[in-house]
Amino acid sequence: IYFGSSSSIGASTCCSNPTAAMAKSKNHTGHNQIYKNHRNGIKKTRRPRKMSMQGMNCRFVRNQAFAKRGMKCTEEEKAERLAAQKEAQKRIDELRKIEAEERLKELGK
Repeated sequence: IYFGSSSSIGASTCCSNPTAAMAKSKNHTGHNQIYKNHRNGIKKTRRPRKMSMQGMNCRFVRNQAFAKRGMKCTEEEKAERLAAQKEAQKRIDELRKIEAEERLKELGK
């Protein structure tokens, strides 16, 4: 059994070959990469047909889908909707007129 100092043994084995303890100097090379990339050609990225809805406001996206579906209709349905809108607008105008008259009465008191 040997009880000598380990530093004298380690120093002789480590430094006898000076290249063994040196760090590697070359970490990366781009050699041949340009050639490999151009073998199949460098292509442009494909443009998406539809814009992605990812990250958009969920309520907006949902409402937009319903609005698109609502626009799909025949000419008769479109005419019916237009007539219904005009009737509803007349009713709202009458209500506003009545409310305005009531306000004027209250202010006049």
